[in-house]
Order: sequence, then C-alpha cells, then structure tokens
Amino acid sequence: MFILTREEIEYCVGTKNSGENENSVSGLVYNNNFFIKAKHYELSEYEDALKDCRENFLDNEEIQIPTLMIKEEDSVSIWTQDNSYQTQNSIHTSTPSVSSTKAKSKNFGNFNLDKLAEKMRGENGLNIKTRRHKLKLYHRCFTGSEVVDWLAEKLKMPRTKAVKLGQQLMKAKIIHHVKDEHDFEDSDLFYRFYEDEDKKIWTDKLL
Repeated sequence: MFILTREEIEYCVGTKNSGENENSVSGLVYNNNFFIKAKHYELSEYEDALKDCRENFLDNEEIQIPTLMIKEEDSVSIWTQDNSYQTQNSIHTSTPSVSSTKAKSKNFGNFNLDKLAEKMRGENGLNIKTRRHKLKLYHRCFTGSEVVDWLAEKLKMPRTKAVKLGQQLMKAKIIHHVKDEHDFEDSDLFYRFYEDEDKKIWTDKLL
C-alpha cells in the first residue's frame, strides 16, 4: 500500500467491454496501472481508513490486491488495482515536482536512513517473512527486537542507541507497526517496511 497525494496521481476514465455493453468508471492511473475507488472517508477518519486498508486488503489472505490511499485536503480514500479497464480521457493531470518524485535523503546523526534501510532489506539484512499472531497472518514483517539485534550487531552500538535509531526509522516513515498501533519498541511486536506494503505476490515463508 502506498499513501499518496492528489499531485502524485492522474485521474481518468476507464472502460471495459462486457458482452455487447461497455462499462465506464472513474478511476486513476499510478505507475501505468488503473485503480478504482473502494472506500471513502472524511479526513478525521484517517486512522480508521489505515486500519481498514490493512485488515481488509493488505493482511487479507484471500484478497491480495495492490492498494493505494489517496489523501486530499478534506478526505482520504482507498483505491484498488483493476487493469481489466482500459484508460480513456484524463480528468486531472498533474506533473509531480522534482521534490515529490525524487526520494528525499533522511539522516539521523551520521546515519543515512534510506541507505540503512536498503541494507536492512538486503541479503544480510533482517529476517523478513510472514508471521502469525492469534490466528492472523502478517506478511513481510519483522519484530522490533530483531531490528535492535541487527543494528546493535552490524553498527556496533548499545541496544539503547539502536532503539533510538529504530524510532527514527519510524519517524522517517521507513518502517511502521503492522497495525499502526504502537511506537517502535525493543519487543516482539511486528513491524514492516512501507516499501513492502504494495507487494502483490508474497514469496516469504510462514513462521
């Protein structure tokens, strides 16, 4: 799942032939994929929208569809990918600015958080996989303690400093609690990289 603003997407109309009929629907295009609106919320319901999106789409074993959340001035909406529609005329076209399309460097002390995240997700990085808690599966996640273990070992730092670094990764919107209910802790709570939210095919193993 990606959380985007209106300036980062393109609204358009999609059409699909169904027998002799042609169905049209308003949607949006992102990364050359067509999305249709699934749910709409007031901006004050933002946290509810996040929770709903994760429970009903991201962590749902039966529904694994790439999902977007679009945040506007007074509302937020959930959109799901459906490439059975062919895109037609554009309703709204925005050209993202350089600052919105180019990844911004995030630093904490002597650490570049973006580069650190790449190593954490790399070959010798964290043990990212599907885990189970109370009969519910959580895909591509890891525990807070595993993050602290990895940082302490690889960066040769005390656990207290590793916890602070983990908290900075969370503040920088690089990682988050799988249900967005906890801050970063040195514990068995599950966390996930935001970059892994939009994974369409899960290839990790179940714990």
